[in-house]
Amino acid sequence: MEQMLVELHHAGHKTGLFAVDLIQRPSKVQVEPSGEELFLEWNSTVDDSGRLRGCIICSGEVFRERTFRQVTGVVVVLAFAGAVAGILGLVTTWVMLIAMTFVLLLDIAILLLGRPRLVCYTCGTRYKKLSIAPYHQRWDSDRNEQLQRTADNPLDS
Repeated sequence: MEQMLVELHHAGHKTGLFAVDLIQRPSKVQVEPSGEELFLEWNSTVDDSGRLRGCIICSGEVFRERTFRQVTGVVVVLAFAGAVAGILGLVTTWVMLIAMTFVLLLDIAILLLGRPRLVCYTCGTRYKKLSIAPYHQRWDSDRNEQLQRTADNPLDS
């Protein structure tokens, strides 16, 4: 059985990593590279089908997003450079056509190979290599603001 990969984040930076089995649901794990032990919250975070419903770190809500390979930036630069070279007439039409076709195919491959992951609204923890339930929605700015207001003013909820 393949294990779910969990990336801990703080202030937008990755702070730790561990793998965990959704079937076994261990109560504590060891975080790499620090080696510290972390207790996981499994109550109400896994649905009846065994898929992740909420964050096992803080019990917060999660949203679905697609990941893109790091080569995406290279493709954007290549497309921009090709467009500039074409506008300036620096490259013959056949060479330009072949190069832009290659960049287009590379871009399509990146979109098709992007894998979905879950991200916690509250703590930013990212969950990879797992089966995602269809009820998970994409990031919603209104929901994010609502959760932030609730976290700032817990008596208002």
